[in-house]
Amino acid sequence: MRNYLLGVVSVLMLVVVGGGAYFLGFKKSVSDRQEVSVTLPATDESLTITPTFTPFLTPEAVPDSYVSEQIIAAITVKNTQPIEGYMADTVHVRLESSSCCGLITRAEAMSQLSYLDPAVDWSFDPTDPILIDLAAAAPDYYGSGWIVGVASNEYVFSFKLDSQDEIEAYNIAASYKILIP
Repeated sequence: MRNYLLGVVSVLMLVVVGGGAYFLGFKKSVSDRQEVSVTLPATDESLTITPTFTPFLTPEAVPDSYVSEQIIAAITVKNTQPIEGYMADTVHVRLESSSCCGLITRAEAMSQLSYLDPAVDWSFDPTDPILIDLAAAAPDYYGSGWIVGVASNEYVFSFKLDSQDEIEAYNIAASYKILIP
């Protein structure tokens, strides 16, 4: 019974010491605060404070380089799922040497990206000689304004962003050799 009483007393002492330390620490932090008062002269008209308020802040637009980098990364790692967020509602899709596709819905355009599944080791370097030759041979689909990549196994993918930084069109070819004479 004596050990039980000694344990209870020890716990009570710890609670009192802990509570006291907390209270003293809290009281010290409150007393460290200083009160500041500012008195402005009532007759000084040269001191005019005009509050400014901007009711709506518009977020900055995501630069197209960021969007194109995200699309390139998705193509390179063969995870085209994120590209859907960068597509317009309708997309002009062109599969070289086929009659596909024209202006189609976002969902249809996403399904056509599976055509790129066999492609490996992409290069989107604009100084790549193959991409330079493509731009010269088919400027309407691989030239200025288009972001173009070529895979090591000859696949080609190009896309164009609209004014909202969404994919408005893309082109796919199984081989760049069908485009370069």
